Amino acid sequence: MKKRNTAQLPVVLMAHLSIEGSDRSGHDESIGGIEYVPLSAMGEGYDYLALGHIHCPQDIKGSHHHARYCGTPLPVSFDETYPHSVSIIELEKGAEPQISTREIENPIPLVTLPHDPTPFEDALKLLEEYPEEKPAYLRLNVLTKGYLPPDCNEKASNAAKGKACKYCYIKTTRERQADTDESKPISIQEMQEMSPLEIARLYYRETEGEEMDPELCQLMETVMQKVKSKNNSQSFVRNMKLQKLTIKNLASIEDAVIDFENGPLSEESLFLICGETGAGKTTILDAICLALYNETPRMDHAENEKYKDLSQTFSAKKEDVAINDSRQLMRRNTSEAWTELEFTGSNEMPYTARWYVARAHRKISGAVQDVRWTLENKKSGIQLNKKNEIKVEIQAAVGLTFEQFCRTTMLAQGDFTKFLQSKESEKSDILEKLTGTSIYSEIGAEIYAATKERRTEYENQNRKLEGIHILAEEEVTAIKEAIATQNAGVKEANEQKTTALAKRDWLKKYSELLLTREQQKKMWEGKQAQLQSDEFKQKELLIKEWNATADARNWLSTLKQQQQQQQQNYAQAGMLRASFARLDGGSKWLCGFLKEQEDKLHRAEKYLQEHSPLLPMFEQSQSIITGLKSALDAQTRIGTYNAHLERLAAQQPVKVKERTDKEAALTRKEQENHTLQNEINLRNKQLETMDRPALQDKKNKLDAGRENLLQALSALSLLAETERTLNEAKENEKALNAKVEACQKQYVLLQTAFDSKKTSYDDIRTLYDKQKEAVEEWAKETRSRLVVGDTCPVCGQEIKSLCKDEDFQSVLAPIRTSLETKEKEYKETEQALNNNRTESNTYGTLAENARQSTARALRSYNLARTDAQAKCAQCNDVGLSTTTGETLKKLLEENKLEADKLNEKLTEVQKLSAQIITLQRQKDECQKHVDAARQAFNSADRVLNELKNNIVNYESLTANEKENIRATMDRVTPHILWEGWNTEWENSPLSFIDRLTQATRNYRLAQEKQRELKSAIALIHKELEGINLNKESIDAAFPDWRNAPAATQEMEIKNLGIAWNNLNTQASGLKQSISSTADQMARLQKDLTGFYAANPTLDENRITVLSAWSGFRIEALRASLQTLKEEEVAASTAFHLATGQVEEHIGRKPQIEENESLETLDALIANLEEKITAGNQSIGQQKLRLEENTRNIDRIKEEKEHTDQLREEYLKWDRLCRHFGDERGKNFRNIAQSFVLKELLAGANFYLQRLTDRYELECQAGSLTILLRDFHQGGSARPACTLSGGESFLVSLSLALGLSSLSRQSLSVDTLFIDEGFGTLSSDYLNTVMDTLEKLHRMGGKKVGIISHVEGLKERIKTQIQVRRIDSSRSEIEVVNTL
Repeated sequence: MKKRNTAQLPVVLMAHLSIEGSDRSGHDESIGGIEYVPLSAMGEGYDYLALGHIHCPQDIKGSHHHARYCGTPLPVSFDETYPHSVSIIELEKGAEPQISTREIENPIPLVTLPHDPTPFEDALKLLEEYPEEKPAYLRLNVLTKGYLPPDCNEKASNAAKGKACKYCYIKTTRERQADTDESKPISIQEMQEMSPLEIARLYYRETEGEEMDPELCQLMETVMQKVKSKNNSQSFVRNMKLQKLTIKNLASIEDAVIDFENGPLSEESLFLICGETGAGKTTILDAICLALYNETPRMDHAENEKYKDLSQTFSAKKEDVAINDSRQLMRRNTSEAWTELEFTGSNEMPYTARWYVARAHRKISGAVQDVRWTLENKKSGIQLNKKNEIKVEIQAAVGLTFEQFCRTTMLAQGDFTKFLQSKESEKSDILEKLTGTSIYSEIGAEIYAATKERRTEYENQNRKLEGIHILAEEEVTAIKEAIATQNAGVKEANEQKTTALAKRDWLKKYSELLLTREQQKKMWEGKQAQLQSDEFKQKELLIKEWNATADARNWLSTLKQQQQQQQQNYAQAGMLRASFARLDGGSKWLCGFLKEQEDKLHRAEKYLQEHSPLLPMFEQSQSIITGLKSALDAQTRIGTYNAHLERLAAQQPVKVKERTDKEAALTRKEQENHTLQNEINLRNKQLETMDRPALQDKKNKLDAGRENLLQALSALSLLAETERTLNEAKENEKALNAKVEACQKQYVLLQTAFDSKKTSYDDIRTLYDKQKEAVEEWAKETRSRLVVGDTCPVCGQEIKSLCKDEDFQSVLAPIRTSLETKEKEYKETEQALNNNRTESNTYGTLAENARQSTARALRSYNLARTDAQAKCAQCNDVGLSTTTGETLKKLLEENKLEADKLNEKLTEVQKLSAQIITLQRQKDECQKHVDAARQAFNSADRVLNELKNNIVNYESLTANEKENIRATMDRVTPHILWEGWNTEWENSPLSFIDRLTQATRNYRLAQEKQRELKSAIALIHKELEGINLNKESIDAAFPDWRNAPAATQEMEIKNLGIAWNNLNTQASGLKQSISSTADQMARLQKDLTGFYAANPTLDENRITVLSAWSGFRIEALRASLQTLKEEEVAASTAFHLATGQVEEHIGRKPQIEENESLETLDALIANLEEKITAGNQSIGQQKLRLEENTRNIDRIKEEKEHTDQLREEYLKWDRLCRHFGDERGKNFRNIAQSFVLKELLAGANFYLQRLTDRYELECQAGSLTILLRDFHQGGSARPACTLSGGESFLVSLSLALGLSSLSRQSLSVDTLFIDEGFGTLSSDYLNTVMDTLEKLHRMGGKKVGIISHVEGLKERIKTQIQVRRIDSSRSEIEVVNTL
């Protein structure tokens, strides 16, 4: 830095990180996940360190004002309660920075109400009292013991409406509950605020009973940073909102439109879809699902069954048709059907989804065609037609798949428990979409991948360590001796090679010099012959003549060009003379045309003069014609109104009688309904005297007692089973520990034997390698000294053949046999040791598993004993003993006898209740007739009133039209100037209008013609003047042209004048060119005549030949002749130089023997090079072995340390993976979602408590399985499948409402539909459910649509979608408010 900063300017260093010792007020623990860095790590050499990342302004301790966080100008979170400012830094080289601050006042502060946590109602009161005109972002600080009600956000938002402040969210603080390990539910808001590390630590604390150690926390932080770097943000979307549904010929519904945004449905959150059974109530849900998903809930049940299309309804052939084919919803005897849904997606985009099916050729008899399913984005105008594209876009717009839509938004017939009983993976998918926490799956999968990667690295490192080989000390010594011997041989060979190279180079160069001298001699002789040739002399003469004739060549060339130009001039004169004749004819035609236009102008002026008295009428003609047509139209309407009045007068008596009859029928039906209600009231009084609640309460207590006894017996059985399991686990652990100990003892013995065998094998192997090397060297030396045919120096006999390598190797046979024996013993001992190690590891793993199993069995036994004690204590305080089972069985028998007596009394009550139900059904049926009679009366009354109003309206319209006709005629009459026009108008009004229109058009055409003729005549006069001037100019230049024959010819007036101008210009230029060219030709001819006289040897032909040679060719010819001369001199010089080089080289000749030639020397050098190369290669290989051995010794130490590090790293990751990781990330996702599921169940329990006090929903930590705690059965937990139909509906309804509340801040649909679940409820439960729904829907949030035929709902829910039958196959829909 000092080298580059030559100007000695102040140096500022900037960094975005966390420095040790900094104040992190207002930040969470991770502060972005970046570790703290010491100030010393930033180095030296700077004058000021500008830091970013921490929002609190501060100087770093120990930096002496050289390092500072300026902080943010404004707070970015509610916890940043310190002052915010901007910092001004003044720097001068060598001096300390001068720092000043300017505090920034936040115009919209972030306020927490109150400062300390308080109950929700108190915090809400403070929000309501907050000043209306004071702007701020508000956060409520709420203290809660359990769950906040689901409508708390709605209440807070409503309290802030109309104020300058804005409500943001609720910060919750839960009171600590003493002596409880139960996990607390986490809201979506809290889930989004908590990091995955906090979720992991919370789960670890609950499952392990201790805090998650820092080592695992650090690993989790690493994974989080890696995943977050891929996914920078998570988005949360808004509700999908239904707007309008259109249905055509779907099932029984013929034609219907349901508007969810306008009319009665826009005003209420609770509405009823009612009608007779089979009228088409559920078809409304089918229409919504078909438009969105091309599927329906009720046809989804009918799996892949098929039937034969015998009636050929779907095709021309009798093919198989799937039972769940949605096209079967098209109403019979229709040619087409569709449903169209307009909605706003959760991505705030407006859409129109359409499902359409039709028969071939739009005929009722045609075969049913394939479904056309489309989705249009009304904002962009893009329409999707492919099913795969629509599914992807729908899921993005709605935020739910079809199955998730049915589980959370549309509780169809038979589907109330879908979410309740769905698999864990399905629940997790829905909860993940609701909370936007897909990062947990990614973290879990990343943990698994990281662990797998560490395990692979560790295993690879082990294999790498085992593959490193080290030489023995004897092998190192032998290699060094071999290197010394081979170095001496290579040195001697190099000296011989140097001498041979010098001799070979002299001979080779001597041959090259002799050859060069001969070549140079031949080249010199050839150049001399070229200089003496005739061709060379002719080329020199050509160059001399070309230089002397430069002027003559130019004169001759220019003369020929001027002759060609004069010929072109005469040709152009002929063409211009023809143009002159043609234009002269055009001028004559123009004079005649001028006379014709003057005659036409005279006739037009005469016509206008004759019709000038009618000009005022023609000017007002458009207004007159409009008024006359208006009068004709009014007369036509009067006739139509009179016809309507006659028809309505005939209908009035019939409608009066029909209304009277309907009124009488309504009175009779109301009397019958009143009689049935009196009978029902009488029996209800009888039922009250029997005190049914007391009997039912007593029965519930007996049932609860029986359930407690059964649970206690079950707990005793479980206790005996867990005790037996614990004893078996202890025995198994003891046996496995004994096997582990035996294996360890055997391993010591085997290790000793293996070391001994390995040492023996290594010794014999070293001895074998040395002897083998010695034998090979001896054989090589012997073969080099002996030749076949020589006399043996030992025995004196002739050598007939040399021994092969195999003959020498036989010397090693005894030691090789010993080596193989030792190797076999060593391998067998090693295999036994490995087998023992594997067996020991296996037994160790089994023993560890057995210890864990024993611990789990002990925990299960203790839990079972505690549970058994608690359940027995609930049964009349029975304690655990050997007779506990008999005591419980006796109490169970007594409970059964008492329950049987109570059931007899309840049977009588049920009979009376059945009578009441029968009467109620009769009364409901009678009420239907009353409603139908009232509707018929209202309809007849409405029709009669409409008829009377129509008569009055038509009479008024007739009078108005007559008045309009009179006013119109009074206005137009003064403007019509024709005499007797009234008679023509009355006889044929349309002909009169046509005559007036035509007369006006003719007068205006005459005016336009007059203007056009005047303009044309003026133009012709102007053109003729210009033509005469040009013609006179041309006559002066070419007098003979005026005698050229000319014919009259019609031409465009404007073009004729332009053509005369052009001809005049061309003729003037041509005259001048002819004169100039003639002068130049005479001057050139004179110059050439003088040149020929001065040079008699040259004539025009020779000059023409010389002109063919360009300057470039002559220069090239001159250069080639000069080059030839220079090459002759160079060849002579090269020959004498080569002769001198040969003589000089002979003087440096080395001592060469007679038998030494280039061939013999090359062979000698090649042989020496092979010997040197082989020696160097051998030396290099030996040195490499030594270097590699040295490196391997160092590598073993390093790799062993690296292996230990990798093992420790792998074990840490393996611990983390066992808790949170798996290949697809499902484990950690389920852990996170289990906390959100508790919040969901808390919301569901909030609703369920208002429906019944019997049940409560719960789940366990890390699990998504939902259980029901039955407080009528001693608070025992049981699965959802054990509920009755009515109970399933209550629980599922609560769960759906809770799910709706949970999803209100994320993706969801704004309307919940409940289809035909109320029929499973008793009258008491029905009233309770309706009371609850009416209270809940007033809290705001979702709309709830109930589909039911239960009559009691019609009186309770006033906003209704009524589905009424038109006939046996058609229904209609009407949205009403019955208030």
